[in-house]
Amino acid sequence: MENSKIEWSAPLQQLMDEHVSLRADMTRFYEMTEDIEFESGPNVVQLFAKLYGMVTAFTGKLKAHSKREEEGLFPMMTRLLGENDRTIETMEFEHMKAEQHLQDFLTEAGKKGATLDETDAQWISVYAVQAHTTLTQHFAKEEKVLFPLAEKILTVGEKAELERLFLV
Repeated sequence: MENSKIEWSAPLQQLMDEHVSLRADMTRFYEMTEDIEFESGPNVVQLFAKLYGMVTAFTGKLKAHSKREEEGLFPMMTRLLGENDRTIETMEFEHMKAEQHLQDFLTEAGKKGATLDETDAQWISVYAVQAHTTLTQHFAKEEKVLFPLAEKILTVGEKAELERLFLV
């Protein structure tokens, strides 16, 4: 099933749209990590401060998105796919892995605080790069496998329930 030909239900379209927005944010913070890697001097610390703000805002948006999946879509899919299917378990693991990279970034930056220097900025930025990589692969899996499967196996009533859950 080609994704461009799928007519998405409202809750799955919402998740797809959120991926677009999250990807745009990820691209911006990834580009900032590249600037940090290739710059030198005091400018690196200033760039890192901007990156820190970007990652902080992104982490909040990602948590809201993940919550919709973990509390709405994933439990429904688990019921339908059965206990032996590991699809949702894999998705949840990837969420945890990406969130851990972001948390490591924020924690290490917080530990350094005002003492952060160019070297610190460069090595701490690697956590943001790891989050970007994990989420890029994760979003692709959801869009190519999970969402089309959900569109196919969820009933109209289940999709309506998801839509109600997403409004909360």
